[in-house]
Amino acid sequence: MIDVTDVDMVKFVQKVYELSRPQGLGMMHFQPGGLSDEEAKSLIQSNGTVDMDYVKGRACKMYVSPKDGRLVIMRDNWYDHTDEQLAELLEHIGLSKTDGTKPDEHGVSCNCDDCRSKRGKAPFDSEADFEKAMKPGGIKIQTWNPKGEQDA
Repeated sequence: MIDVTDVDMVKFVQKVYELSRPQGLGMMHFQPGGLSDEEAKSLIQSNGTVDMDYVKGRACKMYVSPKDGRLVIMRDNWYDHTDEQLAELLEHIGLSKTDGTKPDEHGVSCNCDDCRSKRGKAPFDSEADFEKAMKPGGIKIQTWNPKGEQDA
């Protein structure tokens, strides 16, 4: 658990959004740029909790919940993000994570850039790459193959 009770939640939400990438069907809703203060405030509930799944196509996957009168991130890792991204988020809001995990210890469901590229599904390197992929015929559908063979 990571206690975020005394954190500026607007800056927190904006940084979560900044560190998140479009993926899956979220790519159809991707909008470049950051979140305004008003957009960030709209994602914060009156009790301070945050429920960010997909925001403007980005897979934010961040949830802040109440626990014992505090606001906490229930997990010590950030789904679909790297430990480095979590460390950058925490540093941005004045916190740190010291649980001893190594940056290369990712789970099977990890969707960070490194793990995606190891599975042959690299993310877009730039907005121009994203725009090129969204043009007709620009996206090649790749299916998972347990033997690691390339799609035809």
